[in-house]
Order: sequence, then C-alpha cells, then structure tokens
Amino acid sequence: MPGWDTLAVVIGGAAGALIGLPFVSVSIRIDVISASPDFSNRGAATLCLFVTVLLVAILLVVPGQDAWELGAELLLLASGLGGALGWLNRRAMAQRSAQPISRILGAVSPDAITTILVAAAGVLLLAGVDDGVYVLVPAMIAAIVGGVASAWLFLIRITA
Repeated sequence: MPGWDTLAVVIGGAAGALIGLPFVSVSIRIDVISASPDFSNRGAATLCLFVTVLLVAILLVVPGQDAWELGAELLLLASGLGGALGWLNRRAMAQRSAQPISRILGAVSPDAITTILVAAAGVLLLAGVDDGVYVLVPAMIAAIVGGVASAWLFLIRITA
C-alpha cells in the first residue's frame, strides 16, 4: 500500500522488539507459568498479538499489490488469528489459575478487538474501500498495548 511503508516499518520494528517480551516475562516466572495451563495459554496469546502486528507490517510493504489483495491477506490473517486465540482462550478458561491475576489477564488482552478490526480492514479493502486500511491503526494499537499490559502483568502480578 503506497504511503503505508513508514507505518509498517515502525510497527514491524516495535513488534519485532516486543516479541521477546513474553519470553522474558515467562522465563522470569517459569515455575508458576509452566505449571498453569491458564498462564501458559495467556502467554501464547500475548505472543500471537505481537506476531500479528509483525505480519501486518510485512503485508503492508509487499510491493505492487493491489488493495483487494491486501484485504484478502488480512482476512486470512484474521481468520488464523481468531482461530488460534479462540483455541488458546478456551484452554486457558478450562483450567483457570486460582490467582486473582488470571481474571485480569483474560480481560486485558484485546484478542477480539484486534481480530475483528483486522478482519474489518480486510473486508473493507476487498469491497473496494481503500480507506479500510485505516482500520489497521487501532487494531495495531490494541494489539501492542494489550500485549505489553499482559506481559507486564506476568512480570509483576503472578506470585509463586
């Protein structure tokens, strides 16, 4: 998408750096997180959010593609993301941790918001609405803010 390469560089760089954050936060609390299906699945969902931002950045800088092609790619990405996050969420809720932070982690992660907005951008682009790409901005903000908040909660709120 012409004109979107700068945003792609910024969000791609941020996502690339932030992908390591869940690994750091999980490794600091590995004993508690690995023993809890709830926490390990929430950590994987956080990683999915950052990887989604990275993949959107990659899709935005593909040279010479039409808006409808980006729309199809975004719709496919949203489908995969929704499926993965839904599966991780069901697994997390099936065996909730007794720690109060479990409920907060479920509420903080903007899985549905990110998935719906990426899908909406894809549908709009497929329908010929070139400005549909603007819907990616709040989706990427939600994914980054939610992912950072989740990782931060993993670092400071999970107790042994």
